[in-house]
Amino acid sequence: MNKECPVQKICGGCTRLHESYEEQLKHKHEELSRLYPKYHVELTIGMKNPYHYRHKVYAAFGTDRNGRLVAGMYAEHTHRIVSSRSCLIQNETANLILEGIIKIAEEMHLPAYEEDKERGVLRHAYIRVAHATGKAMAVIVIGSEELPGAKKFVSLLTQRFPEIETVVLNYNRKHTSMVLGERSRVLYGPGYLSDELLGMKFHISPASFYQVNPVQTEVLYQTAIDLAGITRNDSVLDACCGIGTISLIAAKQAKEVIGVEISPEAIRDAKHNAKLNHITNAEFYCDDANRFLDRLIDCPDVVILDPPRSGMTQGFMQHLAEMKPDRVVYISCFPKTQARDIKNLTCRGYRVKKIVPVDLFPMTDHVETVALLTLSAT
Repeated sequence: MNKECPVQKICGGCTRLHESYEEQLKHKHEELSRLYPKYHVELTIGMKNPYHYRHKVYAAFGTDRNGRLVAGMYAEHTHRIVSSRSCLIQNETANLILEGIIKIAEEMHLPAYEEDKERGVLRHAYIRVAHATGKAMAVIVIGSEELPGAKKFVSLLTQRFPEIETVVLNYNRKHTSMVLGERSRVLYGPGYLSDELLGMKFHISPASFYQVNPVQTEVLYQTAIDLAGITRNDSVLDACCGIGTISLIAAKQAKEVIGVEISPEAIRDAKHNAKLNHITNAEFYCDDANRFLDRLIDCPDVVILDPPRSGMTQGFMQHLAEMKPDRVVYISCFPKTQARDIKNLTCRGYRVKKIVPVDLFPMTDHVETVALLTLSAT
C-alpha cells in the first residue's frame, strides 16, 4: 500500500509517490527502452523497501508566515521552504536530527540567514547517516561570520543525538545555489563519517560525493563490477573516482587500478580509504579526466565511468575510443547524457552489450543505469 505525504503536491520531489512501486519500476524501464530503441534494456532492479532510503539530507533554513524557524526543501520552482521533518524517502534518523537542530536553534534564538539582506545565521543543514553503523555527520552551513554559542549548540546536539559522530561548521556567504561553501571548521569529532560498502570501509568528508542510497549502491556497484568482468590481469581506469568507492572494490579483482577525480578533497579521501582497506594496487590522481587521458601512456583494459548528470565531454569520449580499451562500463544518474556519450563510442567501433537499470531513487522519475560496451571485435 502506498504511503501518503501531506506536502507532496507542494514539494514536487516525489513525482511517483501516487503509483505502486511495481508501476514505478515498469515506468522507468519503459522510459529507458524508448531512450535506447536499438538495444535490449534489462528489467529495473528495485528495492524491497523503497522508503526512507536517502541517507544524505539537505535542508534550507527560513521562516514561516508567523516568523518561526523552519527547515526543509524548496517547493518546486520557488524559494518557499517546505518542512521535510517527516519526509518518506529521507532516513528516519536524519529526519529526527534535523528536527533536533531546529529545536536547538529555536532555544538559542538563532535566526535563518536572509540571502537578499545578507543577515542572519543559519543557511543549511546537511546530515548524512552511515548505513553500516547508524552513526551520523551533521554539517551546519552559516551565512554569518560565526555560529553564536557554537560550543553550546554542539553540546546540546550531541547529548540529544549520541549517534552523531562528527559536527562540521561550513561558511557560505555567496549568492549561489551551492549548499556548501569553500571553508569548513570541525566542531566535534574527526570531521568525516565512517561507512562500509561491499565489505570495504570508507571515510566520507562533507564535500565528497557518496551515493545517497547505500542499499542500492551496493547493487549498482556490484552490477558494474560483474559486467566489467575484471581479472587479475586487468588494468582499470576509474575516470570519475570520487572517494575511491568503485576503484577500491575493483582493486580486489584487478592487477592495478588508477582513479582520477577533479576534487582535491575527494582524492584525499580516496588515498586515505586505500590505506584504510590495505589496498596497495590502486593509485589516485587529482586531475581533469580529459587532461589525464592525454598523458596516459598505457591503455587500460577496463574503463569505468560514473560522471555527474552532465556526462563526459565529447573530447574525452573521442580520446577514449581512440585508446581502444577492451571494455567500458558506464554508470549514469542521467540516462540522456549517457545515451549521447554511448553514441559517441558506438560510432567509433564499440557495441553495447548490456544495459541494466538500478532504482536508486524510488518515488521519483530518476534512475541509475549501468551499460557495458566492448570493441566490436570482442
